[in-house]
Amino acid sequence: MGKEDKTSEVIEHGDLFFFYRPKIDAKEVKDVEDVQRFYMVTAPEKNGKAISNKQMYRLFLIGQKQMPEIVEGKATSKEMNWALNIFTTSNPEDIRKELLPAEYTTETRGTRRVGAAVPAGEGKYSIVKHNNHTELAYILELPNTPGPMQREFEIKKEASYIISIKNPDVKVPGYAAFSDENRKPDYPKHLREKFGNRRWIDVEDPNLLNYENTQLLLIGARKEHVEEELGIDIDEQKETERSADLFKELKIRKEQIAIKPFIQGRFPEEEEVPMAAEVKHLSKEQYPGKGGKIGGKTAATKAASAAAIAKILSGIDFPKNKEEVVTYAKKNKEKVESAQEVIGTINEMPNRTYYTMAEIEKAVGEIR
Repeated sequence: MGKEDKTSEVIEHGDLFFFYRPKIDAKEVKDVEDVQRFYMVTAPEKNGKAISNKQMYRLFLIGQKQMPEIVEGKATSKEMNWALNIFTTSNPEDIRKELLPAEYTTETRGTRRVGAAVPAGEGKYSIVKHNNHTELAYILELPNTPGPMQREFEIKKEASYIISIKNPDVKVPGYAAFSDENRKPDYPKHLREKFGNRRWIDVEDPNLLNYENTQLLLIGARKEHVEEELGIDIDEQKETERSADLFKELKIRKEQIAIKPFIQGRFPEEEEVPMAAEVKHLSKEQYPGKGGKIGGKTAATKAASAAAIAKILSGIDFPKNKEEVVTYAKKNKEKVESAQEVIGTINEMPNRTYYTMAEIEKAVGEIR
């Protein structure tokens, strides 16, 4: 970590993977409209803070089927996004099986097929404590140059996002709270106490990421010079089809994927999609729409929905003081439900000048 400076501390480092799952019965994906779910997998290094000598793999569902946009100087609703931990395991074979195609049978439509999850990128990532927040930063290794597939998912060659963890016991405007105790992250006492009364906390203890139903907020921060600006070395490797961590780390089988389109950064054509040698069979509780790991409305709505604060402030120019931010929100109250609650939250922010949307969300997250 030769580039690391005094303002940065690497909390976690490891391999990062992106996958998408086509819509039910889709024979070919041309853009994000043909996609049912978008996933991110993190595999921290064994000697990281989070896991000591035990390897861990986390599968996250990403909202809006894209990574957040990174827009400088202007706030948009796509600049913020949510992620939900839907599976954590110490066995990469479990992740491989979660990404398999699946079939289920309905009384009215017979047997239906959910396509296999398709790789959309792999790289190295670091979670970094930088100044007064934490960021998730990555560099893409495969494909070496982002192509049309990566552009659909807002996957950059390199990028970073301010990352925060939602307190499962505190209601946040625009973010559904878990009413069912059984669906809350099963944090042990020493981790739950880290939240206090705060709505959001930084990822200073990455063990928090290991628990299913952990909700994350991602805010676009940087899309170039990530290592230099954060003062870190992400340790990008020159990967090839033979050396891909997709096969070495996640144990994905080469016959499972269309490797040529992946390396070229494009969606596979119908004739390039390999025949499935292994298919899962879903129970009624696992059907799409029931909220299982395959996807569904429940999984999406139980995580953070499209950020209400970003929506109500969509299009705002910076800098703005708090009074100007509140006035702008009031003019756009028709854009969101429960507008008064959202405006009330914004009104609780510290009375100072704000220069970016990230600063506003950070201030909201610190409200007790």
